[in-house]
Amino acid sequence: MTQTDNLGKYIETYMTKKKLQLKKLIIDVRVEKLDRAISFYRDVLGLTIITKADVWASFEAQGAEIHLYAQGGVDTGFEFRVADIEVAVDVLRGRDVNFYTDKKAPNLQKITDEVIMHFPWGKAVFFKDTEGNELALVEDI
Repeated sequence: MTQTDNLGKYIETYMTKKKLQLKKLIIDVRVEKLDRAISFYRDVLGLTIITKADVWASFEAQGAEIHLYAQGGVDTGFEFRVADIEVAVDVLRGRDVNFYTDKKAPNLQKITDEVIMHFPWGKAVFFKDTEGNELALVEDI
């Protein structure tokens, strides 16, 4: 096999291999009193609020986001925003990641592909790292 054949095989493999495309890091924080936590992150830390809803809020933090949850979300951990959650799930399943759902999640509308939870704001899937930390992938609409 020549170097050209090897290069062609490499390019073909690279072009057809699905890649996980993470867009943004989101840090989840469980809070007891949402209004009190919002005041701290906004007034004390000086972060800019992006969204405020009844049970959660989000802040811009140097290119990442901090999500404060009174209900919903993962207990504590990271979310990664992705462009296409179905592709991301497919890629991670190929890497032996096991997903789970929360059928009691606030505002859950439906579950597709056994693990993709649909909400008014978008889609999410939950999984754990090797140490048991909760992680999530999210795709906003």
